[in-house]
Amino acid sequence: MIYNKIVKLKKYLFLISILFLVISLSHLVYTFLYNDSKVVPIKWWTVSEWLIWSFPSLNPLRPLTGNNKYIVNLLYRSLLKYDSNQNKIVSDLASCDIENLKQIECYLKDNIFWSNWEPITTEDIISTYTLLQNTWVNKITSSLLEWTTIEQNNNTIIFKNEKRDINFLNIFFQPILSKDTIDSIGNDTIFWDFPTQEQIYSWDFVISNISSDLTLWITKIFLTRNEYNNNWNISKLIIKLFPNTNSLLQNKEVVNIFNDSRNIIWDSIPRLESHKYTLPQYVALFININNIKNVELRNYIFNKINTSNLITLIWKENFEKVNNPYLTNKSIEKELNNKNFEKILWSIWYIKKSKIISNYLPSTNTYSNEANIKENKEISLDIKDEDLTIDKFQVDSKYIIEPQYVDKYNFVTKDDILLQWNAWKGVDAIYINDYKLANFKSNSSKFYYRLKLSYNTIKEWINSYKIIFEENWEKKLKEEIFFVYSKDKNKLEEYKKELIKNLYIKEKEEKEKLLEATIKVEIDKNKLSKLSNLDEQYYYNDDLEKYTLNLYYISTEKELEDSAFFIKNSLLEIWIDVELFPITLNDLSKVLADKNQYDMILTWVNLWYFDYNIFPYFHSSQVKNWYNFSNIKKTSLDILLEDLKSETKNNDEVEKIKNKILDILKKEQVVKTLYTPKINLLIDRNIKNINLPKKLSNKDERKNIYNTIYIKEEKIIKFENKWFFNFIKFLINKLNA
Repeated sequence: MIYNKIVKLKKYLFLISILFLVISLSHLVYTFLYNDSKVVPIKWWTVSEWLIWSFPSLNPLRPLTGNNKYIVNLLYRSLLKYDSNQNKIVSDLASCDIENLKQIECYLKDNIFWSNWEPITTEDIISTYTLLQNTWVNKITSSLLEWTTIEQNNNTIIFKNEKRDINFLNIFFQPILSKDTIDSIGNDTIFWDFPTQEQIYSWDFVISNISSDLTLWITKIFLTRNEYNNNWNISKLIIKLFPNTNSLLQNKEVVNIFNDSRNIIWDSIPRLESHKYTLPQYVALFININNIKNVELRNYIFNKINTSNLITLIWKENFEKVNNPYLTNKSIEKELNNKNFEKILWSIWYIKKSKIISNYLPSTNTYSNEANIKENKEISLDIKDEDLTIDKFQVDSKYIIEPQYVDKYNFVTKDDILLQWNAWKGVDAIYINDYKLANFKSNSSKFYYRLKLSYNTIKEWINSYKIIFEENWEKKLKEEIFFVYSKDKNKLEEYKKELIKNLYIKEKEEKEKLLEATIKVEIDKNKLSKLSNLDEQYYYNDDLEKYTLNLYYISTEKELEDSAFFIKNSLLEIWIDVELFPITLNDLSKVLADKNQYDMILTWVNLWYFDYNIFPYFHSSQVKNWYNFSNIKKTSLDILLEDLKSETKNNDEVEKIKNKILDILKKEQVVKTLYTPKINLLIDRNIKNINLPKKLSNKDERKNIYNTIYIKEEKIIKFENKWFFNFIKFLINKLNA
C-alpha cells in the first residue's frame, strides 16, 4: 500500500517537473524570439479631447485666445512656429531669416499642401497679410503690420519694417488662409464666425463633421487627419465641448484627454495620468515706488513674504516657485541690511503709540508735584460689574494652531495642555519667556510647549507666556498670551472677574496719564482722545494715521485671492496693516491711471513666446499708460531692456544682458516673483508614446502630442538569426550577464 503511494507521488512529481520544463522553455523561446523585435504602433485609432466651452468662432483672422486658439492651431499652419523641445522659433510653412528685424526674408518650403491637395503658394501668404493690413479684424496684428512693406520674389517673401522690436515676430505665428478662401468670404465672415465644414485647412486635421448630443448637452467636433499626412498614428480626433463643469463631471469616467488647468478632475480618475507642464507666465507682487520710496522698506516687505510657505498653502503639487522675472534659477531676493524695522519706519515718520505718548508727556521734574496729587488716589470704575467683560481685550492668537481658538486671555481648569505654534524658514531659536525651547530645530515649521503643573509651566492664577523668535541673532516678540488657571471652577470665575477689573483699571490708568500730561503740555484734545484708542502694536504718523498699505489684486483665480490674504497676514507679523482691493483685468487700466492709488499690485505676468522680453513691465516709457506697475524709471535698466528687444541675439548674449537686468531689479527691490502653475494635462493611461515638454510656450502647443501618440502596438519578430545555435548562444549570454 505504501509502495503504491510512493510510486504515485513520484509520477506526480515527474509530471510537475515536465510542466515546469515546458513553461520555462516556452518563456525562454518567447524571450529569444522577441529579444530584438521592433515595436510598431498600430495606426488608425480615434481619441477624444474634452473642453469646457461654448462653440468656438474658429476665425483664424481675429485675435486668438484660449480654446479658440487651440482648435484653430489644429487646423492651420503659419510661417513660423515655436518649438518647446528646442526652446526656439523654427520654420513651419517657411524658413525665415530673423536675425535682422528690419528686413526678414522667408523662403516657402517645398511639398506643402492645403487639405484639398493644392500647393500652398506665396500668393496665399500675401493675401492673408494684405487682408490683415487693410482691415482692423485683428488690431494687434494690424498695428504690427502698419509700417510694414511685403514684397514677393518667386518663392521668397520679404517683410520690411522700420521698427526694431522683437514683438514684430508675432506676425509670423499668424494662421495662413488660402487666396481662394480670402477671395470668397465677405465682411460678415471676416469679422465674425468662420464657416467650419468644407473649408480648406493647412495643418494635419480637417473638420469632417459637427454634431450635438442632446442627451449629454455637448457638441462634438470631428477632426480627421489630412490624407497627405501618413506619419501619424491617430486618424481621428473628437473634440467634445461641454457647456459647464457639472456637465463634464457627470461624464468624466469616459474622458481620454483633458487639459485640467483649473484642477477640476485632478487625481479623481486613476485611469488618467497627469502630465504636468508650465507656461512662460507667473504671479508677481509689484511695489509702487511712488508710494514706497524707501528701498530698505521694500526689501523688508519682500523678505516677510515666504514664497515656499505660500506655495504650500495654495497646493504645492500644482505650483512651482519662480525666482525672477526671467523664470531662471537666479534669485533676486536681497539680504536685509537694516534689520531694525522700527528704525526703518521711523525714517518715514511712523512710530508706535508708546513713543508718541512719551513725546507728549513732559519730563518727570516738570510735573511730578501735580502728578503726586493723584499718585495714591484709588482709581474707581464708573461701570457696572455686569458690563465688565473680557471681550473688549480679547485678540485671537496669530500663531497657535492647536488647540484651536486660543485667545490672548484664556481660562482653564485642566493643567495639561499641549500648545502648538507655526514657525517658518529663518527662525533659529524660540523662547517662551526666558526659556529657550530645546526641542526646536532651526527652520522647523512647528514648535510645541506643554502647560503642566508638574513641569512648573503653569500655576494657580495668571500665567503670562511671551513668544519670542530669534532670527539672524535678533530676538523679536511675536505675541503674548495669558492662561488663568484653577482646578476649582468657582475660584476660576473669581480670578476671571479680578483680571477683567484689573484690565479696566490699567486702561483707565493710561487715560489718566494722558490727562496728567496736559498739565504742562498743550495738545489738541481730539488728538489726545484719538491717541488713547490707538493699538500699541501698529505704527502711526504725526496725524495719528496708521501705516497701511493698499494691495490691489487680480481676482480671477482663487489662488490669487489666497495669495493676497497670505501677503496681508505675513505683513501683519511686522504690524503693517494691509487693505485688500480685488479687481478684474478690465479694472486694471483704471487703477494704473492713478499712480498714487495703489501701494502694491498682485497680478499675472505672461511673457508668451519671448520670455526674455520684460520691457513692458520695467521700462520708463511704460509708466504713463502701460504695465510698468512699479513705476520704476532707471536709465541703465532702460538701455538693457531696449537692447534685448531690438534685435535677435545668441543665447550667451541674452544671458549676459538678463543677468545685468536682474542685478538692477535685485538692488531696487520693486518686484517679487512668486509662482507659476503646473498645469495637468490628463491623458488616458492606454495612450502611449506621449511627448510633452515640461515647459510650453503656450497652451495650444500641447497639440503636438498628436504627432507621436498611439493606443495599441505590435511586435515584429526579426527572424534572421533565429536558429537553434543562436538560441544556445542567447542562453549562454544570459547566464554570463
